Amino acid sequence: MKLALLASIAVGVTTGLLAWRERPEPGAVPLVFLMAGQCWWSATLIFRIEATTLGMKVLFSNSTWLGVALIPAAWLLFALEYGGYNEYTTRRHVLLIMIVPAITAFLGFTDQFHHLIYLDATLIHQDGILTLSRTPGPWFWVIAVYTYLLGFLGLVPLFKLITSQVRSFRGQSLTLLVGLIAPWATNLAHLSGYLPTAGIDPTPVAFTLSGVAYLSALTQFKLFGASPTPIRHARRSLYEQMHQGALVLDTHGTIVDMNDRAATVLGTTTERALGESLETVSPELTAIGDTTQHKRVFTPKGTRRTYDVSESPVTDVHDRTIGRIITLHDISDLFRMQQRLEVLHRVFRHNIRTNIQVILGYAGYLATHNSQSKAETLKRNALEIEATGEKVREIIDVFEEGRKERENLRLHAVLRECVDAMERRYPEVTVEYDSGPENLLVDGLFDIVCSNVIENAAQHNTSSEPWVRVTVEASEETVEVRVADNGPGIEPHELALVEDGTETPLKHGSGFGLALVVWGADIAGGSVAFESDAAGTCVTLEIPVAGRVNP
Repeated sequence: MKLALLASIAVGVTTGLLAWRERPEPGAVPLVFLMAGQCWWSATLIFRIEATTLGMKVLFSNSTWLGVALIPAAWLLFALEYGGYNEYTTRRHVLLIMIVPAITAFLGFTDQFHHLIYLDATLIHQDGILTLSRTPGPWFWVIAVYTYLLGFLGLVPLFKLITSQVRSFRGQSLTLLVGLIAPWATNLAHLSGYLPTAGIDPTPVAFTLSGVAYLSALTQFKLFGASPTPIRHARRSLYEQMHQGALVLDTHGTIVDMNDRAATVLGTTTERALGESLETVSPELTAIGDTTQHKRVFTPKGTRRTYDVSESPVTDVHDRTIGRIITLHDISDLFRMQQRLEVLHRVFRHNIRTNIQVILGYAGYLATHNSQSKAETLKRNALEIEATGEKVREIIDVFEEGRKERENLRLHAVLRECVDAMERRYPEVTVEYDSGPENLLVDGLFDIVCSNVIENAAQHNTSSEPWVRVTVEASEETVEVRVADNGPGIEPHELALVEDGTETPLKHGSGFGLALVVWGADIAGGSVAFESDAAGTCVTLEIPVAGRVNP
């Protein structure tokens, strides 16, 4: 037996030294302590066998508990680090795990004063060998249960990796499993009385096989050279950091997991949503899930964001559906651009086609009749085509600007220039301008937006005494520019065009000015609101303040 114990110490020391060289790889330090515990147990058993007096045998027997108590704690910490469960190996968790081993080691060295581990100690001759016979005390069973409990817990990460697709991980896990089971089975057989070892616990002998298994994992399967530790963290990190919102539902529609992105989209937090049904958290998204479409669009209530909703089932190894994953992909920019292009295409086609039909018809008439009025109509339609083309070019410029890095401009200077230009072009219009704060900076794209709002207010004002009033009101983060006029108001179908973003074939917009204002403000991060009736129109631009300069 002594030769086997010496062999176990030699293998344990070798394995421990190799593991020590692998620091700071996850699991390396706990493996060193695991080997240290095994070697200590084997060494004290050798001294215990060699001792000839009761006192010396008791001394080495009690000293054994230092290694016995260290082994399960080191095993569990090694398994947790190796499997990537580092959240359970913090300083706090290590201290909690080490409480029972520390108490056991202390009780082992002081057992003669309380007899909590052993009730007695006597020397007996058995099979020609002088051995120490001891009756287990209450703490003996406490540490026994604790040891086996930690042994079971350490198996969990290994069992998950045994089925890994990575061959080296399977080999590592199997050899580590052998390293645990060999001394475990030996100790169980000893405690059950099935091994004729003259009362000596032969568990340290099995450490030889255990050490060889760990050594094989280190050398043959690159235990710390191909580590599965990052797998859990990488998957969780990808899940949390993915740009798409993701929710995991069970078969009852209960949210069992979600990333922060999904919580933001649904206007909640993960703490509030987890454990709740999707119908409770987001009835709108639930309604979309009840449709039979494979790809669906979801717009959260009270927002202007649009998400493509995709759903995929979650199945187990028996191909049973155990849940589903819902992903929310932000397609707001693409969706808006598609809407804008559709509106642009329809209106542009309608206006051009209508004007060309008029031109062709009147051109034929003029070929045989000399009509001044028809010529004027023909000219007016040609100018409308030119104006439409010019406005389309402005809109395309706005789209182009939306993709660029833009400079900030002083709002006061922008408005001043727009008002002056309007006064020069429409001198019959009375203008009131209240500039408000003069130190505000705004996105440069609002230059085009403000210009079109103010120009439209004057251009379409058919009042006998037209006036336009421009006022500015600033808060800490935004500034409101209101442009009011006493014109005829905006036709409802024109507002529907720009507010809904779509139109029917029978309800075409007659111009692009409003669309340019709405889309330009949206691209620049602002918003537009219209109040219009027969007495006039008030357009309110809400513009983010990009900064302030000294007056």
